[in-house]
Amino acid sequence: MTRASRPGRTVLLTNVWLDRRGGSESVIRDVSLGLLARGWRPIVYSPHLGEPAAELEARGVATVSDLAQVAEPPEMIHGQHFVQTAEALFHFPAAPALQMCHAWVYWQERPVRFPQIRRYVAVDQAVRDRLVHTEGLAPERVEILLNAVDLRRIPERPAALPETPRRALAFTKGPSHIPALQRTCDRHGIKLDVLGAGGGRTVAAPEHELVKYDIVFATARMALEAACAGCAVVVCDSRGLAGMLTSEGLQPLRLLNFGLRALVREVTSETLSQEIARYDAADAAAVSESLRASANLELALDRLEGLYEDAMAAARRDPVDPAARRRAELAFLDEALPRLRKDGRWLWMSEREAMERRIQDLENRLAAAQAGLLARG
Repeated sequence: MTRASRPGRTVLLTNVWLDRRGGSESVIRDVSLGLLARGWRPIVYSPHLGEPAAELEARGVATVSDLAQVAEPPEMIHGQHFVQTAEALFHFPAAPALQMCHAWVYWQERPVRFPQIRRYVAVDQAVRDRLVHTEGLAPERVEILLNAVDLRRIPERPAALPETPRRALAFTKGPSHIPALQRTCDRHGIKLDVLGAGGGRTVAAPEHELVKYDIVFATARMALEAACAGCAVVVCDSRGLAGMLTSEGLQPLRLLNFGLRALVREVTSETLSQEIARYDAADAAAVSESLRASANLELALDRLEGLYEDAMAAARRDPVDPAARRRAELAFLDEALPRLRKDGRWLWMSEREAMERRIQDLENRLAAAQAGLLARG
């Protein structure tokens, strides 16, 4: 048992939604279940509950869509996303908190400026720079905690990587690069499948799919999961290409979360062919071994528990001034809520989100149709 995990402690975790699958939803799942195993009593809040929330409920994690359902204040708040973190702080003003931020863009990932938040946690260098340089947070209040993987979820590979790749997977959120992947894999005699929102197919346990493939084309957390599953990974998505993940280039890409800042090359059949030619089964196994040692969820939970303990100790030592909290609440309302007729920040939000989902669905169908035409020659 670590220094913070005393049986019975409660932590409230927030997320913008739990009715779909994505990176922050995977973090909520892994962290809440990991804390549960360490003696915590996690509570997960999201206004949108669905299958991912039901899976947590089935494992004994309380999930709520209304914070009024939480009858006892938590001892710690682990906030994710702008509005949901603020809601938790409004409901439980005495609870210390940290906020974890996952992306360089997106308004949902903005930091909440409440004095109850003792630490902001960034998942990579780019997000840290957003918080410090764009959002103006004090550097000493921001820490980097790289993504981690629950290795217990990954099954044993059915076979070691072959000397020449035969099966590939595009594990992706966006579909626009899939036609180029399909053409390139066809040229190399590699069968390509697609998993994720970019292919219109998501699954509860992608790690069970990953262990079947030799090469995976992915970025961010998806690339990390694929490497930990023993795949050779080409870091790329619809935004660009970083290249084959190798032992030599692992650490710089890891600090960038295999994400935006690493995607400096264009995704073309030529650049993809160059990276497929770098396939090395032995080096891919070495990359996997290194990441399984450094990106183990248990290490991340150790760090998180330390941050929780520090935040709770700071709250006892230096309680939040009610006047400062009130100023922060009013500032949040001024920032977050539309007040004027011409203020379009939140108007038609549900309609916009519905249209974005429809556009994504149509793009996925188009990519699947194009891939089907290419496969038929």
